[in-house]
Amino acid sequence: MSQCPFHAGSTGSSDRGEIESIDCPICGSYRISKTALESLQGASAPKNWSSLVSHRPVISTRDTRTATA
Repeated sequence: MSQCPFHAGSTGSSDRGEIESIDCPICGSYRISKTALESLQGASAPKNWSSLVSHRPVISTRDTRTATA
């Protein structure tokens, strides 16, 4: 099961193959590609993470590359 890469206590589930649906008590609910989620494992939350979560229907690998660059 997937979880928020930045906060404990979150839950997640696969949604239509490549997309993960995450419910985090701090970030809120968001959808993210599996590849993007894997790229964030072990990293610190990007400064614009809350903006990505609130403004993107699905956070993509491109979004995470741009945010962590």
